[in-house]
Amino acid sequence: MPANRLRNEQWRRSLEQIFERGGGLEISFPRAAGADVAADDEGTSNLIWRVRILSLCDDEIVLEQPMALGEIMNLETGVELVVVMAVGQNRWMFTTRVLGSAGFSPVPGRSGSAFRVSVPESVERCRRRSFYRVSTTQLVLPKVTCWPLLNPDSVVLAEKTNEMRVLASQNPVEEATYENVDEHLTMPEVGPPFKATLANIGGGGIGIVVEPGDAQALTRHRVFWLSIALPPEIAVPLAVTAKLVHTHIDSSQKTYCGLAFEFGHNRSHQKFIVDQIRRCVTIQQQAQLRQLRKSA
Repeated sequence: MPANRLRNEQWRRSLEQIFERGGGLEISFPRAAGADVAADDEGTSNLIWRVRILSLCDDEIVLEQPMALGEIMNLETGVELVVVMAVGQNRWMFTTRVLGSAGFSPVPGRSGSAFRVSVPESVERCRRRSFYRVSTTQLVLPKVTCWPLLNPDSVVLAEKTNEMRVLASQNPVEEATYENVDEHLTMPEVGPPFKATLANIGGGGIGIVVEPGDAQALTRHRVFWLSIALPPEIAVPLAVTAKLVHTHIDSSQKTYCGLAFEFGHNRSHQKFIVDQIRRCVTIQQQAQLRQLRKSA
């Protein structure tokens, strides 16, 4: 049997192995059914969450609810998801729908929040040159610009200015005002920038992927100022401070970085970031549910 066919037919066993070792899947919202978006499309992006598998049976998978900074992002019943299953350097993708909520106990005496999805009949192996692309759809990773943060005290004004610009862009009456903000107010004291992509978002931070040529700054700095582009729901990139927690280099020599958000100098900015992430989730779910009601 050809190697590619064998790998594709073993995906069910791979799913079981991920569950047995306490692993997780990556989930996101599809932009459009059957859409094949260009990989460099600047007008769209997909937030990806890594969530643990809590239970597995023949026809259902129970997953923990996605979170951002400790806040649960509840998923509506009927919403379609793209699910990515990774084993080593191999990745498979499939689409499924949320079947409803589920309860679980993370520790004795405490309840948690989870949701159920259907097990697919088949999956498709991601293309080698793009870990998030198959023949019918792909996930476009958000763009992130990173600067080494030289003076953490300088982030307060920059973060508050970013909040003003983001909120103004969401209000038609004030939409033009954010373009007139003084440039020096939008940035703290930082070093030279480098580019990255947003791989996933979790309970307390994010994972980014940095190209080999841009990874040198990671060896010299631990705290970074990030500008995260989340179009089209968020027109102005979100600015946030993050601390480098861990790194590892993959087979293509790209560096995966785990970053924890840092709000010690501006506690109120945490709620703002959570609200904006929730906005992305809400808008995408509402668009799907409207389409479902129209086609019903």
